[in-house]
Amino acid sequence: MSDERQEGTESRLTGRSWSDRNPPRAAVAYAAAYLAIAIAGGWLVHVLPTDTGQLVGVTVVSAAALLPVLLLVLSVCRIPMRPRAEALWMVAMIAAFCLFRPAVLGIIGRLLGLPAVAELGGKLSIALQQELLGNLTLILWAIFLGRLVSRVIREGKLLLPVAVVASVVDFITVLWGPVATVSEKAPEVAQAFSASTPIAPPPGVAAPILAAIGLGDFLFLAVFLAVALRYAMNAAGTMWATWGVMLIAPAAFFVWPEADGVPGLPFISAAVVAVNWRHMKFTREERRALVFTGILVAAVALGVWAVVIR
Repeated sequence: MSDERQEGTESRLTGRSWSDRNPPRAAVAYAAAYLAIAIAGGWLVHVLPTDTGQLVGVTVVSAAALLPVLLLVLSVCRIPMRPRAEALWMVAMIAAFCLFRPAVLGIIGRLLGLPAVAELGGKLSIALQQELLGNLTLILWAIFLGRLVSRVIREGKLLLPVAVVASVVDFITVLWGPVATVSEKAPEVAQAFSASTPIAPPPGVAAPILAAIGLGDFLFLAVFLAVALRYAMNAAGTMWATWGVMLIAPAAFFVWPEADGVPGLPFISAAVVAVNWRHMKFTREERRALVFTGILVAAVALGVWAVVIR
């Protein structure tokens, strides 16, 4: 084991906080905290008497519920686990996601021409709390997939090019590409595969919150955090910075008011790079390679914009 990886392992094992020392228990606690905040907050918001009160309530509850979700991602990434176990947990979470988000079964049944599957999805819709459990299982699915993907990244500093490329791709796909098309033509599909806000604003109340966060955003956040933990980077700082940028991300709707969604990865990537900049030191040859890659990515992005989008 390299010195850098050994340092990362020791950092996880000797963390001073309770969540550092007990990541499985911390993950359970943060999942429970999310459910408690969402359920209690939903009741509180809808009993507030004024639109202004409801607006403030929805904003506060959504921000508060997002924090244990991000702490959940960090805690699960801290749990020592082999690739096979990660894959098994991912499959289990996909199965649980279909159970708690039965609309997915309805979509699959219609696409494959299997009415029995679509009918099963309708029968499994039995409780409002399923939406929250669907959120959790979707997030856990993304986390375990992200942990698996992170294993191909052999150096912590490689998060910089990964973050840049992922941000460019996310920007294009969300605003003009497949995600935009699905959001426009099949919004139920986009909603089914997103973690929706735990508190829906009452009718007529436009709360400045992210209504839904896609599977890909949590996947790449797990990739970033898993790599940061493995190579002794600032994983906790990355999580807190991500929470901060996700709170201000809805301001992007003022820039693109006509957009159906906001690309989340540019915000998350900016937080990752800013917090871990001191770990991203490259040799002269590596910097040249990064410049060449950046030019290539920019050229491809411009080509896609000119040929497909424009």
